[in-house]
Amino acid sequence: MAKKSILKFLFVLFLPNMIVAQQADKISLINKLVVCQATISPGYMFYKGGLWNSYFHATLEWGFDNRVSIRSDGSYFFTTQGDYKPLKANHSLLLGAFYHFPKDKSDFYFGLQPGVACVQQNAYTYNDSIISNPRLKIAPIMTATIGANYFFWKYMNMFAAVKFVHGYHISDYGNSIPLDELRISAGLGWHFQFKKEASPQ
Repeated sequence: MAKKSILKFLFVLFLPNMIVAQQADKISLINKLVVCQATISPGYMFYKGGLWNSYFHATLEWGFDNRVSIRSDGSYFFTTQGDYKPLKANHSLLLGAFYHFPKDKSDFYFGLQPGVACVQQNAYTYNDSIISNPRLKIAPIMTATIGANYFFWKYMNMFAAVKFVHGYHISDYGNSIPLDELRISAGLGWHFQFKKEASPQ
């Protein structure tokens, strides 16, 4: 009986310390959180039966409250896998809003981002003429993204996301090129939370 009483007393004594330790380790919600992420992102373009592209993808995000954030994305096009390479450039900049479902250290989200793509074709043939130096052109695009973050440390996170890109590149000659594409991103990121200081009593 005495042993049980001692164990209960020790449990009650150390319970506040355990709770404080868990709270210190726990990442709070999205409110006032700045998140930076970067990775190499593959993209599956539906044009001509399917093409695999490669991008360097980076994001910068700011949380307004526990549910809503605004995020900017930048993607730098590297190359297309295989022998057929219709595009010389397909860089993009996006800005939009995301809605979050945070729970403990996990954060599931979805969002929409309008933006622009800077697209340039490689040399191609049109009506038996070679278009050797196509112009770099701006194309409006729209994207929808779903993803998840896991805040495993106070300043670092893991992430994974799938983005659908929709738009068209209007060629100077010939048919327009649909830019519809699925892009996959995963990797490590950094974050920092701006906490409101308590007012002095």
